[in-house]
Amino acid sequence: MHSIRIWFVDGLEEYMESFKDVFNAAFKFYFDEAFNVSYYRLDGVDRYLDSSGRINAKDLILDPPDKSEDGGHIDIFLVDRDIYLPGFTYVFAVTHPPLSRIVISLFRLLRKYSLVEFEDESVVKERLFKEVMHELGHLVGLDHCDNKLCVMAFSKNLKELDSKVPYPCEVCIEKLEKLSK
Repeated sequence: MHSIRIWFVDGLEEYMESFKDVFNAAFKFYFDEAFNVSYYRLDGVDRYLDSSGRINAKDLILDPPDKSEDGGHIDIFLVDRDIYLPGFTYVFAVTHPPLSRIVISLFRLLRKYSLVEFEDESVVKERLFKEVMHELGHLVGLDHCDNKLCVMAFSKNLKELDSKVPYPCEVCIEKLEKLSK
């Protein structure tokens, strides 16, 4: 049984109910029915902000705000600001497999390409599903895929993310089957 904790910052409450089916569909793909999900408020992310208001994803993922429980679960942190890693202006999400932690930024997923207007809920849910599928793929051992349509391909912008299919390609499925044996 996989225990999954989803942490979200203030301001994302209105989205969380509609995101539950997105998360459950991704979890079912990777974990069948052997998972339980709980939701928590994520406080204290301001300490990970840089001077431009972005969150240092590495710092957050290595030193999450909650230390009340040790191991045995997957933590997914949802934030509403851009996140970055050294060498990248922004990334959509980051995974740290040894700690079973994922950080996902909804900042760009919620917006149209201009980043000024907000997207329709169906577009946001599809983008989030792709990001959750991608990051869970890393968590279970998949690397980036060369097939640009595969959900495991690296996306450097929203257009690339939107052009991907929401599931791993045949090559990645074969890798998943080998990893599960």
